[in-house]
Amino acid sequence: MENLGLALQISGIGIVALFFILVVLAGIISLMTKYLVDKPEKQEEEAESEAQIEKIEEVAPESNQDLKLAAAIALAIYRSQVEMSAVSQVETGVEVNSWRQIKLINRLNQSSNIRRAK
Repeated sequence: MENLGLALQISGIGIVALFFILVVLAGIISLMTKYLVDKPEKQEEEAESEAQIEKIEEVAPESNQDLKLAAAIALAIYRSQVEMSAVSQVETGVEVNSWRQIKLINRLNQSSNIRRAK
């Protein structure tokens, strides 16, 4: 029982010390936010960034022909990916419709014991 009392005293002191440290850190953070303020940006930097944006726009003007070409290439790539990833259905003579697919999905969602029972 002596060890239990000593352990409780030590943990109590530790909790009080932890609380004190947290209060000190909160005070430091509140003082930092009160006295350290972001400096406003200079207008010269804004003017320089606007000039750089204008230079970039002048260097790379895009015409409608370029945009049409890029769209055609993107469409060709998409179609080739769809053709390569398309899975051919096995010809079993059974027509696949949406109601049959819903029924199959519902059966798969059931637990394995229920599926075995049917």
